[in-house]
Amino acid sequence: MTPVTRLMVLQDLVLAIVINTSAMLLSGAAITLTSWYPGACTAFCTNVLLQLILPVPAAGRLCSAWLGTSKVRPWVSVFVENLIFVTCISFTMAVMQTGPNGIIDTWLATYGQLVVIGYLTSMVLYYITTSIVTKPVSAK
Repeated sequence: MTPVTRLMVLQDLVLAIVINTSAMLLSGAAITLTSWYPGACTAFCTNVLLQLILPVPAAGRLCSAWLGTSKVRPWVSVFVENLIFVTCISFTMAVMQTGPNGIIDTWLATYGQLVVIGYLTSMVLYYITTSIVTKPVSAK
């Protein structure tokens, strides 16, 4: 289980909004409040539940452990985390859109693009949290 922090919840919210909006744009779905909002909420809840159930950051660290102290290790770790989240979120969104028929086709139609979009979003969030948010502020 990943410890819940305000920063984690904010990151989950950003990723959910980006993935939901991107999925809708890629699939050609009309973006209205009544279609976008439930999708964003579903993506957000899926993301939070995954973090409560699965040790996703630990999985990322474990899969990138072979890189040791390499500068690319965080990139690989974030990629693994993103892959888990985007796979689960996008599959959930496909289920919500199509029901039992055509889930796999709907899911795979945008999956590759969503992995790339999710990874880029995750890297931006990683940069913000490690370079800006967590930097100590000097008391002058």
